[in-house]
Amino acid sequence: MKKKIALIGALGAAGGLIYALESQRRKKQAAKAGNETDNQPSLSESSSGTSSVNTQPGDNQSEPAASMAKIENGRPVSGEENEHVIDDHGTDQSQASEILRSIRDQAFDASDERLALALGRPAEEISEWTGGGGLVDGDVLMKARALAMQRGFEV
Repeated sequence: MKKKIALIGALGAAGGLIYALESQRRKKQAAKAGNETDNQPSLSESSSGTSSVNTQPGDNQSEPAASMAKIENGRPVSGEENEHVIDDHGTDQSQASEILRSIRDQAFDASDERLALALGRPAEEISEWTGGGGLVDGDVLMKARALAMQRGFEV
């Protein structure tokens, strides 16, 4: 019985390893195919001798790692270039401000005080956020979305 359990465990581990290796191989092939189409030299590049066909994504070590960074044009966008994302919807500060303005106008008769009371925040803070200043946090945005849903508004 112990031999059967060990055999099943080994087969499961082998299957998982094969799956992981195959997944990695597919990702590399997709990246390679993408690089081949992106790195086609233009006519002006090939005539001037400054072709960048042989550059690889990992060649430039001066750039920060792209672990969780947004990728634009095959390069990671650093924190300075990318606005802070607030929630799992990918909402940034300007979108959060617009969402709060829309909820305030639709559900609370354009009253900062009423929205502030519903969110449990000071009215001055709401005025600052809806005016585009200050940093809206994820908790406020989550509560505002819930209020909009309760009142039947689409955000």
